[in-house]
Amino acid sequence: MGTRDPVRVQIPHTAREIEADLTRRIGAGEFRPGSRLPTYDALAEEYGSARRTVARAVDALKARGLVVGVSGSGVYVAE
Repeated sequence: MGTRDPVRVQIPHTAREIEADLTRRIGAGEFRPGSRLPTYDALAEEYGSARRTVARAVDALKARGLVVGVSGSGVYVAE
């Protein structure tokens, strides 16, 4: 009998990888225009990264105009 390798899923860990994954998810419609992104803490847990790493990724998305931050409310996908 053959041995099966476990399926390895690549989880983004760097800010650039997280930015790319969030961009993909926005493009795929997982996060629709006007919808709020999960909190930095939730994203950090999801990606297994530090909150600051997630913040850098989201800052890059803001700079590209893909998301907007609303003070005291969260980060939303640009309309």
